[in-house]
Amino acid sequence: MLGERLAAALGAARDGAAGIESFAHLLGSRRVGPRGVALALPEVCEGCAALVVALDSLSAAVRDGFVETDAAVAADAAAADAACAVLGHAGVEVARLTDELSRAAAGASPARGPGRGRGDRGGSERGIDARQRLGLEASVRRTARELSGALRLSELVIATLELRPTPLDLIDVLRNWSAAPADGRPVVGISVASSDGRANEVEGDVRAVSGLMELAVGMVSAAGVASPHLTVSRLSDGRSVVRIAERGPREGAPAVALDVVLRDGGERAAAVARVVARRARIELVEGTGGRVVTMTF
Repeated sequence: MLGERLAAALGAARDGAAGIESFAHLLGSRRVGPRGVALALPEVCEGCAALVVALDSLSAAVRDGFVETDAAVAADAAAADAACAVLGHAGVEVARLTDELSRAAAGASPARGPGRGRGDRGGSERGIDARQRLGLEASVRRTARELSGALRLSELVIATLELRPTPLDLIDVLRNWSAAPADGRPVVGISVASSDGRANEVEGDVRAVSGLMELAVGMVSAAGVASPHLTVSRLSDGRSVVRIAERGPREGAPAVALDVVLRDGGERAAAVARVVARRARIELVEGTGGRVVTMTF
């Protein structure tokens, strides 16, 4: 089944990303010496090479997923393209890291001399020096961040293959956002105001709604809005509108103040947001310069 194929491909990608994250923690641990890092390098290199293959497999499974799911209508090439773009970027980043780690492993492991067994992994007593280790840690953490964002964005697109609309309270959705820094991403403060409690009540898939609002915060933040203000209001036709922008001087005090992990605000993330909104039947409009994003439910 295609669902099993997607799940398997996504699981392999997650496992590979977890391996890179674990290596980042190892590099940052002062309990692990230079020789311990050198011993881990060959295995991490193998894991990175396998992850590049896993990301390619996930891209293929995603593309086939949209062809098969939308077979009754036109296949949603734009949705597949958006997901594959972020996965392709992640694959390039992992390939770059693989090359860098391979060079580090070669430099840390002198040629095997007489009497050295395979368990010595080529005589890695030399290890790596402190400067090289710091450079590797920064590079590995960069890749871990890229992977985290890419997998999250692809999972958001994948979720639209099987949307599950339920009654939602937008304020509750906002309160469930993580407020702790993750993967080195900065935390931003946002304020939330709702003029009508009924406006908070919408029907939608919680994954799509939550993901879209987080991406919208990232988009306006990337455009230069330091402390985004989110307002929820109700139109005369009964639809709810979420507007994320800079707080105006005449706007009242916020009903809720939240800290959220800043999500991606680049063009790949914006493309994902547009695709997810369209598939979830949420009207998404970006203002001039990207400093305002509105979503109508």
